[in-house]
Amino acid sequence: MTGPFEPIHADPAAPVRAGLVNLLGIGAQKCASSWLHAVAASHPEIGVADPKEVDFFSYRFDHGYRWYEEHFRRSADRPVRFENSPSYFHDPRAPGRVHAYNPDMRIVLLLRDPVRRAMSNHVHEIIKGHIPTLPFEDGLANNPAYVEQGRYGTHLVRWHDVFGPDRMLVMFAEDVSADPSAAARRLFEFAAVDADFDSPILRERRNDSDRARLPALRAGLRAGGDWLRRQGMEPLLARVKRTGPIDFLLRANRVEIRDEIPPIRPETAEMLAHTFAPEMAELKRILGRETLPWEGR
Repeated sequence: MTGPFEPIHADPAAPVRAGLVNLLGIGAQKCASSWLHAVAASHPEIGVADPKEVDFFSYRFDHGYRWYEEHFRRSADRPVRFENSPSYFHDPRAPGRVHAYNPDMRIVLLLRDPVRRAMSNHVHEIIKGHIPTLPFEDGLANNPAYVEQGRYGTHLVRWHDVFGPDRMLVMFAEDVSADPSAAARRLFEFAAVDADFDSPILRERRNDSDRARLPALRAGLRAGGDWLRRQGMEPLLARVKRTGPIDFLLRANRVEIRDEIPPIRPETAEMLAHTFAPEMAELKRILGRETLPWEGR
C-alpha cells in the first residue's frame, strides 16, 4: 500500500507527486529570502518550488499535499527539494503543519536587524502598490505587521519547540552581506549537498528596495529569467545579467524607493529598538548567543 507521502507512479498520465519536500525556508520577510532562494536554486542537487513562495503551510493549507507537491514537478530527480515562504515564520499554525507533513524537515531561517527589517517592510509595501509613497512613520501607524514580524523570539520559540535546534539553521542577513560565500557554504552543508559548489549567484548584486520605471520591461526580463531557471540554466542567467546591454537596461529601469522617502526618525528607531529588546533577549537565549550581528553598530 502506498503511504500518504510516498510518490505515486501507477498512472503515467496522472499528476506526478515529487515526493517529500525536505528543506524549508521560513523567512523572515525582508531578510534576504530572495538571496536564499536564488542560491538554493543555483545548486544542481537542489530543486526549488515553482513559483518561489507557495505559502502552503500558512495561507493555502486547505489545498492539500498533492497540490503543494505539484510545485516540485520539475524537481523530481533532485535529492533536496526546497521551498521558501516568509509567511511561515510568523504564522503560529505553520510549525505543527510542517511537522505533520515531514517530521524530518530541515528548516532555514534568515533574520536581520528588526528595525531595518521594518523599514524594508515599508519599502516593500510601497513597491507592491499596497500604499502610496509616504514616510515610514505613516506606514508604521497603519500596519502592525511591521512590528509583529520582528518579534523574533516569540516566533522562533514555536519552531524550536516543534523541531529542536538540530533541524534548524538560523542565519543573519548581515553575515550574508559580509561573506556570501561562507553563508552559501553553511546552507549547502546544512542541506547535505556539495558544499564546494561555487554558485554564480554570489557575484550578483541584489536590490530589494527599487521599483521599475517601466514595469512591462521588468516583467519581460523576469519572465525570460524565470524560463532559464526552469530549464536549470541559473549559471547562464547570471552571466547574461552581467552583459553590457542587459546590465544597462536593469540599472536604467530602477527607481530607488529609499531616495523618495525620508529616513526613519531617530526617535522612531529608538522606540522600535526598545519594543524589540525583549524579543532580541529571547532570541539570544534560544540561540545561545551573547550578541547579535547588528548590536553595537
